[in-house]
Amino acid sequence: MPTSATEYRATEITIIVVLIALLPLLPPLLHLWTGSDSAWYTPYLVWFGIILLSFGLQRHLRRRASR
Repeated sequence: MPTSATEYRATEITIIVVLIALLPLLPPLLHLWTGSDSAWYTPYLVWFGIILLSFGLQRHLRRRASR
């Protein structure tokens, strides 16, 4: 259980980022970027975006925790 408002806010941000990261992995959207007519590197770009989003979240949360 989060004990302070800062921890609660960090939990909310994490949940939102996880949901945003899962959007491209939903079956209808997964079909779009894994189709035979898409470029070979498209799945790598999607995962790279998810990794960048996670990195940005961790950086933001560390900055807020140090205040």
